Amino acid sequence: MVRLWLVIVVAAVAFTVFALIDCATMPRNRVRSLRKGVWVLLVVVLPVLGGVLWFLLGRTPVAGARGDGGGGAGYRGPEDDPDFLGGATAGRKSDDKDQDDATLRSLEDQFHDGDDDSRPDR
Repeated sequence: MVRLWLVIVVAAVAFTVFALIDCATMPRNRVRSLRKGVWVLLVVVLPVLGGVLWFLLGRTPVAGARGDGGGGAGYRGPEDDPDFLGGATAGRKSDDKDQDDATLRSLEDQFHDGDDDSRPDR
């Protein structure tokens, strides 16, 4: 029974600390209902209840965070950026590849022609 109470107390403290840090670092334009200082005080004075109230009433949700396809100017990961994935080279034509192969073959021929045994021995 003591272990259960210990786990509950640790979870309550961790939740309160998380809510306090979230509240303190939140930009002012995303805080609603009360001023930021009042929210911090509320989270400290009413540990678990203040944190719950902060997450339910104090924060404004980020636009497009619910997966509604807002398509805002938020952060895009590198897998969403065609330039990062090589989108500029991904659409190359097969003619470019054929030309590259021909250039490589001619360079190899020039290299092998320079290895002739026609050099006089020293």
